[in-house]
Amino acid sequence: MTDIEERLSRSLGRMAERAPRLAASAAERLETGHRRRRSRSQTLLAAATIVAVAGGMTVALQGGDDGRAVTVADRPSGTPFVEIDTITEPVEKVWPQAVWKIPAKDPEGRRLRPVALTDDQHLLVEALSEAMRPEILYLYDLTGGDLRKITDMRGPGKAAGNAANIGLGEGTVAWSTSTKTSVRLWAVPLTGGEARQVAEHRTGGDTIDGLAVAKGAIVFSVRKGGVFSVPVDGGRVTPLDRGTGLHLLSWPWAGSPGTWSPQDGAPFTHLVNLETGQTDDAAPARQGQQLLACGVQSCVSTTSGGARAFTRSRDGSTQQEVPTGFQIPEPPGQSRFYVRNLRSDSPGLGLYDLKTGKLATLGTGSDGTQGEVPVADRAGRMMTYLTAEGRYVIDLSRIP
Repeated sequence: MTDIEERLSRSLGRMAERAPRLAASAAERLETGHRRRRSRSQTLLAAATIVAVAGGMTVALQGGDDGRAVTVADRPSGTPFVEIDTITEPVEKVWPQAVWKIPAKDPEGRRLRPVALTDDQHLLVEALSEAMRPEILYLYDLTGGDLRKITDMRGPGKAAGNAANIGLGEGTVAWSTSTKTSVRLWAVPLTGGEARQVAEHRTGGDTIDGLAVAKGAIVFSVRKGGVFSVPVDGGRVTPLDRGTGLHLLSWPWAGSPGTWSPQDGAPFTHLVNLETGQTDDAAPARQGQQLLACGVQSCVSTTSGGARAFTRSRDGSTQQEVPTGFQIPEPPGQSRFYVRNLRSDSPGLGLYDLKTGKLATLGTGSDGTQGEVPVADRAGRMMTYLTAEGRYVIDLSRIP
């Protein structure tokens, strides 16, 4: 089993343990790596084509042990669903200022996978090998269509391990690779150049579950808990006092439980601002409800039976019901956007805006989304997915 497959297996299993059966759920929720047994993972795989990993990146899955591709056609029986009677339009027509199509592959045929928007006009993209291993970083011009190489991700000397946990900030791109006993941290200017190893941190086999670039340093957290920092220019890795036992969510916020600790409750109900020391504890679930996950601004919960879902502010002061049929039990992108099924008898997906009630189709049909369910990144800004017509990128922050 490859590193990606192992992470995905843990991701699916974790949701089988934690999440109630949500309405029309294609894959339940998967964010970074979540653990549980492989047998439970295969149960969820039977109803999913794709899952999200590492803060919104999506990777196609293979099915059971026989290697058959998984399809999204079969819906779990007995799932409640609200039909949508209105005719919806494609997302590029509903929100044209926020949607781009980009090439699915680079000139050498490697699959391109967006990582993050670097500004309003440029996109950080990684190119994957046939084995879905990150090999090259590019900067893509959304306006002009130019694809500029930033660096090779394997690093000098073909360092062991696959690149993961890409972080971006202050004109620097950083990522990690792992060995059996340590993690290595790499960096390169966004303008391009040769990647350099910034530091090596011994973890005893633990892995990184969050990474960012801020205040001239690479900041990261590990799966067992704890936030660490190392200068981008190199130096000693040191723990952050305010980050003890926490997991990086979105700089400067870190919290607990982490997404690897489902037995401790909904992820990120407790948050700490690593710059100021400010703390934020999400209000407990209301009577008859269960918290599923929290973000920086909001949480998502369901009724105990999973028939109804809600999004609410962290302090519990506001709450709004989410129409049944939504896909991923996580706080909504930009506190308002959910991916959901279009009809009870179709695998087609749409993007639903809680603020305006608008629903746009995402170009998915009976063949699914070429193996990807769209999920927003950890910042809640960018959403990307692959269809038969090409790779879509949506900047949710551009939607008024």
